Amino acid sequence: MHSPSSPPDFMTATQPSGWVQSGDRWDLWWNGRCVANVVPHAVFGVRLFLDARKTSQTKVVAAVNAGQAKRYAERWCAARLCPQLRLRDAVARLVDTGTPSPPAPTREQRQQARRLAEAGSREMGRIKAALAPRRSEMLAKHEVPGRGGAWPIPGQAPSTRRPDGSAFPAKATPKVLPARSWPLR
Repeated sequence: MHSPSSPPDFMTATQPSGWVQSGDRWDLWWNGRCVANVVPHAVFGVRLFLDARKTSQTKVVAAVNAGQAKRYAERWCAARLCPQLRLRDAVARLVDTGTPSPPAPTREQRQQARRLAEAGSREMGRIKAALAPRRSEMLAKHEVPGRGGAWPIPGQAPSTRRPDGSAFPAKATPKVLPARSWPLR
């Protein structure tokens, strides 16, 4: 028995929403009515009946499987039932998948994001330059003058200047450290 203040059961029953399966048939419900249904077909695999238009005409489509038919029905119905929304948001509203995607950024938001990215890249360049390893004077290679830090040319005399700019004593050759064959620790 119902209390006089509670509505009857048929008024409190929730309306189906989204995809509802009954046997082999899938029905897409929206706003209290079935707008599409997917049924198996012996020849085509799956038949899709779309009824989301304002006219009473139903569109019939063949599909390979139920998943393909359901995706097609979601997009087709969403585009006709919620034309004011982006397709992704309309599909989310139609099948009740949860929260819709965030709105598209405005022109000002895109400009601000671009300016922040440019400022960030400039700042990263400055930070990388500050953190770059500096050449130690002891480990600096002795170069041939005018070669700009290249390796010495075989058979040619090495530089006659020290890394600090002072000259080596006459007939003295700078020492070159032997190459290490094990990793530094």
